[in-house]
This record gives sequence, structure tokens and C-alpha cells, in this order.
Amino acid sequence: MSRSAPLGEQSQVAEVSVHVDPVEPVTSDSRRVGVQWGMMCALVSLALGTSGCKGDALEGERVDTSSSGSSLGDPGPDDGGAGSGGDENGAGDGSDADGAGDGLGPAEFDDGELDPPSNGGTITFHDIGATGWYPSRRDPAVGPCNAYEANGCCLAMHEVMGDELTPWDDELVLTLRGPMQVKQLAVYQPDDASSDHWALISGWDDREPAVASGFAFHGNGTETGFAGVIGTECLVDVTTDQGFACGEGSVPYCAASGSERNTGWSGSKLFVVLAAMPHADENEVGAPCSQGTGGNWWDAPWLGLSLGELVRAGAFSDCHCYAKNPSEWWLGDGCGQFNVFEVVNDNNEYRNLDVFSTNFFGYAGYVGEGPCGAQCDVSVLGDEVDLIDKALNAEAIAGAVASPSQGPGAAFRRPASGYRYFVILLDVPSRTVQLAIVHPSQIPPSIGALLPDLPASISPQIVEELLGLRLP
Repeated sequence: MSRSAPLGEQSQVAEVSVHVDPVEPVTSDSRRVGVQWGMMCALVSLALGTSGCKGDALEGERVDTSSSGSSLGDPGPDDGGAGSGGDENGAGDGSDADGAGDGLGPAEFDDGELDPPSNGGTITFHDIGATGWYPSRRDPAVGPCNAYEANGCCLAMHEVMGDELTPWDDELVLTLRGPMQVKQLAVYQPDDASSDHWALISGWDDREPAVASGFAFHGNGTETGFAGVIGTECLVDVTTDQGFACGEGSVPYCAASGSERNTGWSGSKLFVVLAAMPHADENEVGAPCSQGTGGNWWDAPWLGLSLGELVRAGAFSDCHCYAKNPSEWWLGDGCGQFNVFEVVNDNNEYRNLDVFSTNFFGYAGYVGEGPCGAQCDVSVLGDEVDLIDKALNAEAIAGAVASPSQGPGAAFRRPASGYRYFVILLDVPSRTVQLAIVHPSQIPPSIGALLPDLPASISPQIVEELLGLRLP
């Protein structure tokens, strides 16, 4: 299995590996009419909205940003998943009489940006979540330090009382590692004020990169604006735009810094990232953060999810929740991390720059599978293959299914020649995590109310469709 090193030390700390019917894309050289107006409306909606909060196992100790901020546009009483006019399954016709443009709209692709259509892939994780505890950082002057205390590091035992997707129901921060080119980012969550839709909480589009509604970016010089380009070995943390007051007495504790720190998204959430990941030596994307090709994360893109406190702690200093003993960080037995789509480059027999590793680890144990290694040889696979049966080195017959007791037996293929939608759905009530890779020219009709429009809201039926999606 592959366990990522602390985020802030990725260029210094070696990664530990242990054996253990199609929808046409929009193509245009001009910007979509109405994007700027729609995103301005979204910002006004955010400014007038309110935030929902829920309690946690330790009352008063955790930050919760369920349905972080207001949605990007008012979906109206009958949104049908993609605007009024949707059918009973929420599969709308794409029109939105209430607020056209409030969503992101279909992405635009220049000539050559789209490779031939591929079949997509899904990996579905069931029964995710466990009771237990992990160390949570505290101000040494306040405590308690009943989990770990040494050299000014104070960690409290944070009890996790439930098993509904814990700890991934907590506020999570998305981290992007290059080489990566991003066109769109979207986050949906159940609307606190209404149970009949999931709202677009945060949205970003490369056609209007300065308008980041509900998003904040940190790292690789993105604090003043994210342009969508991430060089090899560079890291960008993506959060809500809700600030977190670090400093004396903060809970969980993070030292005061010169830049604003923010919270992640908690509760159920749906991330959609439209991105391409060309190889670093074939099509340079952005300025590299590497000193050459010898680094453990050179040409190894990653979409990862971490608890907000882990990122705000400096990810990582020598005091963090990643492991119960910070000096033994490689155990990853604390709050852990979720390597959602990770290319592993650790200079050993498990290295494979064309295939993603997907795994969770933390106090609840290890779930998923690590590097595919040489056994997954994409050179003998057709370009249409997005999900690989690891045992057969062939296209998976159907979407892979996994649980804490069994791995998926399949791995996603890296999109090095064109764009893919990366879909990450974390559904608390069903304890399910659904991952999907979808080609922009081969969108399953069942989720046509979500892609490619990325509307202001979607119906719960579309979420159910996503949970039941099995690709190819």
C-alpha cells in the first residue's frame, strides 16, 4: 500500500510502500456568454447567505462547515436537478428559468484538448466509518494533552463516537498535486434549509479564474488567485472561503501565521474536478516545484482529502494528527488521509506513472489498495480504458466495489492525453464513497443532470444515480 508522506515534507521525506448515450462537449475559442454575470450573482448569493452548523462527538471542540455558505444561485422550488423542467428522476433538460448561469455551465475545450471518448470507471466503497480515536492538536497552554505531549507538542484524544463515514464526515480539505491542468471545480452539499436538493456550495471556472465563489486556495502562490495550472511536485490546498482563527487557544490548535487559514467541507459532499494530467516530460504544465526528475513525487499527480486540522497544522510540522505518535508518522494511524486519485512515484518496483492508487488509512485501519506497479501495463490497453482489472491487466468488466474487508481489485488510469471529470461523492447516511472518472464526451445519461452543466443544484435522485453508477 502507498502512504503519502506529510504534505509539507513531500519533497524531503521518502514515501513508504508496503507489500501488503454520449453528451457532446462545448467547443469554442470564445468564453461562454454569461459566465462572468453568473459568477457575480453567485458571489452576491454567498454574501447574503448563512452557514449551517452541526455538533460533533466532543461538544464545542470541532469546526463543522456542513453546507458551507450559501449555494451559488437559488434553485427555486422545482429545480428538477438541473433547473425547472426536470423529469421525476431529476434529469432536467438543462434549462433553468430561475437563474440561468448560476451554475458553472459546460466547459469549453480548445482543439486538441479532448482525446477520443473513453468508457469511464467507478470504484465504490461501502461500510466506511468506524468508532475510535485520533490525536487532535491543542494549545499546550490549554490542553488537554492526554494523547501525546513532548517538546511543546500537545495532542488530545479525540473520540469518534459514530461510524457513519467517520472521520471523512469531518471537514475535509482537497489537495491537488501537479502536473495538473484544471478547468472546473465544484462542490455540492445537501441544502440545510431544504431536503429536496443538493446545492452548489463552491464553484470555480478557468474562464473566470479570478471569481472563486466559495473557494479559497493556499500554496504554490495561489493565495492571490488560482489559475488552474499546477506544476509537477507543486501542491495547492483547496478549501472553503470561511476563515479559521488560528492562534492562541484555537481548537483544533494551529499556530498563527501570516496568511489566512480556512475550513474544509464537512458532512456529505460531492466534489467534481475537471482536469487533465499530462506527463511532465511530454507537456510541461506550469512551473515545476521539483529540482529534477529524481524526486519521489515527480510526475505524480494527486487528488487527496485530509482533515482540515491536518492541513492547518502546517501539514506537516512535527506535531499533527496524522499519526498517534508524530515521530512515527509513517504509521498513519491517527486521522490519516484519503489518497483519492494518486500516482505513486517512489522509485521502486511499485512505481507506475500511468495508474492511480486509491486508499484510505488512519485510526480505523487501511481500506483500498496501493500502487499497481508493473502488473498494470497500460501500453497493451486500448485508449478507451479508464478502469483496469489489476489481476488481468485488462479493462474491468464493471465498476469495482470495495469495503474495509476487501480491496476493489481495480485501478483508475491516469488521463495523460485529455480531460476527465473526477467525481468524489462522500455520502454520510449510506456510509458510501463513490469515485468516478468520466470522459466529457461520454457522459452517462443517468447523471446528465449533473454533467456537463454543473448546475446550481441537483436533486437527491441524481445523488442516488451517482451512488449506483457502475462504469465501464
